[in-house]
Amino acid sequence: MLSSRVIPATLALLLALSLASARAARADYDTGLAAYAAGDHAAALAAWSDPALAGNAEAQFALGVMHMRGIGTERDEAAAVEYYRRAADAGFTSAQYNLGLAYYTGRGVARDPAQAMRWWQLAAEQGHAVAQYNLGALLWGGDGVVKDQARAMHWFRLARSNGNEDASSFLLTLFAPMYQELTPDTLQQVRSDSNRSIPLIDEYGLYKLGLQAMDASDYAQAFGYWEPLARDGHADSQFQVARLYELGLGVAKDFDRALTWYDRAAQQNQGDAQYRLGLYHMNESPDPNKALGFYWIQSAADNDNAEAQAYIDSQ
Repeated sequence: MLSSRVIPATLALLLALSLASARAARADYDTGLAAYAAGDHAAALAAWSDPALAGNAEAQFALGVMHMRGIGTERDEAAAVEYYRRAADAGFTSAQYNLGLAYYTGRGVARDPAQAMRWWQLAAEQGHAVAQYNLGALLWGGDGVVKDQARAMHWFRLARSNGNEDASSFLLTLFAPMYQELTPDTLQQVRSDSNRSIPLIDEYGLYKLGLQAMDASDYAQAFGYWEPLARDGHADSQFQVARLYELGLGVAKDFDRALTWYDRAAQQNQGDAQYRLGLYHMNESPDPNKALGFYWIQSAADNDNAEAQAYIDSQ
């Protein structure tokens, strides 16, 4: 509903002046843009340097590019960084990306990968595909920041979904060996699966990366790979996340959360989760339910869980 509140005359005048100033600043920016397009870089530089554009992020970014590349002015990388910073502080995505790049390469500012990560993350969160890829690459390699390959995969996948070819190539190379382990039927499902948030080949690859992390006793990374899959409904990952919560590996111990994930996996006929849930209801619950416990253990045995079958045979 539109407001019917009357604006005081003095405030209305201030608003009118503000709008007029904004229109003038926009005109100055567009003048610079037209001059730049025409190849008159000196005129573009003069237009974008007008005091009326002191708070205009687009103009600040443009001045940063010109100073970084020496277009229409002497190359001054330190000045470029300061122009980028003003625009980046205002939330201008491309400036955030370029400022991150300056910090990563040490152009115009002391090299600082942690600052590069900070600015790339801000740009990545606004959908900047190259920032998403660079953030992933930085986290994957751990160049000057804490290596976190599970988190890197999140950004690689987002970059790929936003059309970044470098991310696509990286993931294709990473997952290529895993294609060889898939059956023809599964490969067909991969090609036709377009409804889930995590496509089947990513699901298969991320799950295996989690197993590799577990083999290396890198439990936090294993959790990082499996938790998104668990939320997406992958039963084996739900079981693995439950185990990590139960044992406190890579994540704070939380048996209530573990039970939640065991139950979700069990509902999807994950045999290991059914067996663990059965033992809980039989022997560990504050309110034991033998019938429910046996139901889950029998369900696990029906799903070829050898431990569950041995438990039944021993009764």
